[in-house]
Amino acid sequence: MSRRRPDGATREWQAIARGPDVLFHVCSRPDKRGTWTEDEFYAAGCSDWEDFRSQWRHYWPDLGGTCVEIGCGAGRLTAALAADFRRVVALDVSQDMIDRARAHSPSSVEFRHVDGPVIPLAGAEADGVFSVHVFQHLESRAVVAAYLAEAKRVLRPGGTVMIHIPLASALPRRRSRLKLAANLWLSRRRLRRGEEHTAVRMRLYRAEDVFWLLSNAGFTDVQLRVFAVRSDGFHHSCWFARA
Repeated sequence: MSRRRPDGATREWQAIARGPDVLFHVCSRPDKRGTWTEDEFYAAGCSDWEDFRSQWRHYWPDLGGTCVEIGCGAGRLTAALAADFRRVVALDVSQDMIDRARAHSPSSVEFRHVDGPVIPLAGAEADGVFSVHVFQHLESRAVVAAYLAEAKRVLRPGGTVMIHIPLASALPRRRSRLKLAANLWLSRRRLRRGEEHTAVRMRLYRAEDVFWLLSNAGFTDVQLRVFAVRSDGFHHSCWFARA
C-alpha cells in the first residue's frame, strides 16, 4: 500500500463512507435517497453486471481468469464479478467500504485497501481490469493516467479493460469551472466538520482525450460503447481496450 498523502478525492470518499446513507451515495438514484435496502442495492448490482458482462463478452469472448476491480465501494458489483472470474481482486480507498463489501462477497474475493493509483499486483498477473462509476470522481487527469498505466502493467498480453468514463460534448467554461470548484471546496469543508457533503469531485472528459489516455498508456483496439442498464435506464460510456 502506498504511503503517499491521500488526495482530495480519496479523503472525500473515505469521509462519505463513514457518513449516513452510504448506499445512496454509492448508487445515487433520485428515488433511493434514504430508502435503499441492502437486498435491493445488491440485486441492482447483479442486474447491472449482467448488462456490463454482455458488452464486455462481446468485446472479449473468453472473459474469465483474474479480474481487478478498481473502486469496489460497498461491493455492489463485486459478488457478481466473482461468479464469472476465477479470482477477483477488489480495490478501494476506504476501509469502511471494503468492510461493507466483504460482508456481501464470497470469501474468494481478495480486498486491497489503496490510497492512490496503485494496483498491488505483479506485472501480467491479471486477465481483466474493470471499473464503473469511479474514474469521474478521481482528483485529476493525472490520476486517471496513472491508473491506466497501472492497468496496462498488471494485465497479461491480450488482457482487456472495461472502464466507465463519462463524457462531455464540451468542457465547461471558466465561470462554470470556478463555480464547481467553489461548491466542491465548501462540500469538503462540511465533510471535515463531520457534516453531510453537498458535492463530490465530478470530472467529465472528451472522447478524444480518453482515446489519447488509453493509447498513451499502451493499449490497443480501443473502443467506446454507450448503453443503458436495465435497473434504471442510466446510460454508461464504457471504454474497452487490449493490452
